[in-house]
Amino acid sequence: MNHNGEGSKVMRNRLPWKRYLDVWIAGVFAVVTTWCVPFSWTDFVPMIHGSLLCTLFCLMAVIAAFRQGGILTYGYSRIFTHAVSVRVLGGFFVFTCFFMSMGITNDVSLLIFVPLAISVLQDVGKEAYLMYVVTLQTIAANLGSMLTPIGNPQNLFLYSLYQMTLGDFVYTMGPATICSAILLACGVWILPSDRVHVPSVTPPTMTYKEKVLFGSFFLACIASVLRLFSPWWVCICLLPVLLLRYRRVLWAVDYKLLILFIFLFIGVGNLGKLPVMQTAPTYLIQGHEFWAAVVLSQILSNVPATVMLSSYCTDSTALLLGVNIGGLGTMIASMASIISFKAYANTSHSHPLKYVAVFTGMNVAFLLILIGVVQLVR
Repeated sequence: MNHNGEGSKVMRNRLPWKRYLDVWIAGVFAVVTTWCVPFSWTDFVPMIHGSLLCTLFCLMAVIAAFRQGGILTYGYSRIFTHAVSVRVLGGFFVFTCFFMSMGITNDVSLLIFVPLAISVLQDVGKEAYLMYVVTLQTIAANLGSMLTPIGNPQNLFLYSLYQMTLGDFVYTMGPATICSAILLACGVWILPSDRVHVPSVTPPTMTYKEKVLFGSFFLACIASVLRLFSPWWVCICLLPVLLLRYRRVLWAVDYKLLILFIFLFIGVGNLGKLPVMQTAPTYLIQGHEFWAAVVLSQILSNVPATVMLSSYCTDSTALLLGVNIGGLGTMIASMASIISFKAYANTSHSHPLKYVAVFTGMNVAFLLILIGVVQLVR
């Protein structure tokens, strides 16, 4: 290795500062607020919500295993064995993101199915529809994920924090989710009916025993979310398996998200100890939880907005609706949207600025319609 040139280049690549800007900002926020309040281990340990982080880690690890085994991408080529229209193909990728995000989270569904959709559309010579389909996929993942507690991080946090039941959660998010599906179907219908032949993909590499193993762990994660037993037991059983046999899966876990949550928990918890923050925000937000969540999500993204507002909101239903619907709008409203943008920007003949314009316009349209639906239902 050339230690003068190549070595420094590798080191720079290992330190992608801009990629982790949100973590750095959250870290500074946590450190500064810790200096402003008296420190106590008694308060600190509950502040970081260890059981929630444990659940999130286990879910990400299991889903990473399925992803590496090729389970999540093989099915589509088995479905489309004959010529199919662009409308049907686009609808498949959009609604795959919509429904899969309910179980494997919005960011993971986009990581898997956006590159796949790009590859397929390029292979069949329909690159002209990339921008539109990828934007619809992003909207679908952000909206489909709002139906379940494990669909996205903010849902899991609020579900745990407010001790919601699964029935109440689905009842709250159901109308907006159904409306979202109808809107997405209308968006898909605009695609043309030209017929194309879909290429096949490599069969999955995961063995039957591995499918059973990680399928069991996934069910255990769901059971822990439903509070049938502690998530710590799932982690205690899963971690040795990963360390001894599947260390590649450990590297695929999104530790950035876990660290971001820890910093936000610490910072927001410290803010709550300040006398001025114990009364003023509650007074300003009370009765306006939904609008505060939607607006703040556009600026900070919905995960940090959820953690910050949860300390002051008394209406958990309004907050839940606000941070989920608030994931529409700007590109940073839901950080999962950045995944799609990067995937599209890396394609040949991409138009990033035009993508941002199309993305923003379509997201705002969906946002305004769903705000109207929420106001009518509530």
